[in-house]
Amino acid sequence: MEDKNQYISTKKLLDSAQSLIVVLPPDPSADMVSAALSLHLSLKASDKKSQIGCGSEVQVASNLQGAHEIADSIGARNLVISFNYHEDDLEKVDYDVRPDGKFYLMIKPKENAPVPDVSNVKYAYSGASADLVITFGIGSLEELGKIYADEKKFLDEAKILSLNISPKPTSFTPNLLHQTSGSFSELVAVLMEKISLKPSPDAGKNLLGSIYEETKELTSPRMTADTFSAIAFLMRHGARLPNQQAFVPRFAQPAFFETPSDPNVPEEAEEGNLSTGEEEIPLPSEENLPADQADISTGPVPKDWTKPKIFRATDI
Repeated sequence: MEDKNQYISTKKLLDSAQSLIVVLPPDPSADMVSAALSLHLSLKASDKKSQIGCGSEVQVASNLQGAHEIADSIGARNLVISFNYHEDDLEKVDYDVRPDGKFYLMIKPKENAPVPDVSNVKYAYSGASADLVITFGIGSLEELGKIYADEKKFLDEAKILSLNISPKPTSFTPNLLHQTSGSFSELVAVLMEKISLKPSPDAGKNLLGSIYEETKELTSPRMTADTFSAIAFLMRHGARLPNQQAFVPRFAQPAFFETPSDPNVPEEAEEGNLSTGEEEIPLPSEENLPADQADISTGPVPKDWTKPKIFRATDI
């Protein structure tokens, strides 16, 4: 009953949120990256605004779909421009908005001070904003590393949903989906099925591939009924196991309404032109037929036609 209540409350949170941020801790596992990225892609496919971030560089497999969307920050409101420069060399910073609508930022150095090097200029965003934040596999917000340091004020006040494959409780949010599961990919697949969230094609491929690897090609003793349920759910939405060919049904023989053609018979012969030397035998007309073979519509039907035929050994 507790598990069911967790999925119900999670569904309410996701249904009510229009903008979401999925956050990974530094150095996440391949399974965690696959699960978080797949949830992000599926939320976007359901017409919600979603972004995904991780405070460290993420190492991903080449077959992981959508990995380029993982950013090193979750802010999207403020543009931050940074470069190497000493404060003592700076005289003033000014800006101007021209009639053409372009914004100009001016960095004025002091006299005899070096000019800022444009090759060191970097651009980023800060100022996160979302209706719901989804975290993976953490026990505290501090475990998010750089993400938490950059957006501490926002995360301290945000509505957060914590996902974990361990039932260990957390104190930074009351919204938990902590289920004992073989992998994060399995947990996310089960979650999607429970809340009727359709996985995007890329998400389905990521999740099924990760489950396949985490279960050692479906041979792990840790597999449960939920594992098979997750696999069935993903395959129903078009995902396939690695190296599995798409099933295409084939008929053992042509359908009943198709007449197999003889490759040795010319096409003209099949269309009615008997160029193969066969003699065309005219059919007799009804006028020349004997009375007993005439059209039955001109007379009564013989009685023996309406009776079942009985064959006896003596008739042979």
